[in-house]
Amino acid sequence: MMESEIIKEKKRNIYLSFFSDDQSYKFFFKSILHHVISLEVYENNNKDGISFEAICANVPKSIGSRSSIQSILNEALDKNIFKKFQSKKDKRIKNYFIGENFANMIHNWLKKEYSYFNKANIS
Repeated sequence: MMESEIIKEKKRNIYLSFFSDDQSYKFFFKSILHHVISLEVYENNNKDGISFEAICANVPKSIGSRSSIQSILNEALDKNIFKKFQSKKDKRIKNYFIGENFANMIHNWLKKEYSYFNKANIS
């Protein structure tokens, strides 16, 4: 797949997400901050999850403020995209995890991304 085809596919994914009935897909592509928060939570899903503080530490402040991150996490909880559970290591901390439907959507997206870049011969 050529570079221009990959770029067209990436744009198509973003544009179609705005008209999708799939709340997971729509959430994932809603903004760059939604996208990186989703990836942070997904990356830590099979560990002990990830706390609000860890997300804030990882996400550059130029992408989103603490209050914006908190708003997106609350939106994700309201839509059952993320789940929040008490940490097993520290009962004072709540960790975020990916909901099952959202995990499946991201897994499928990753497989598709891998196939695009695997076919690409970019030098």
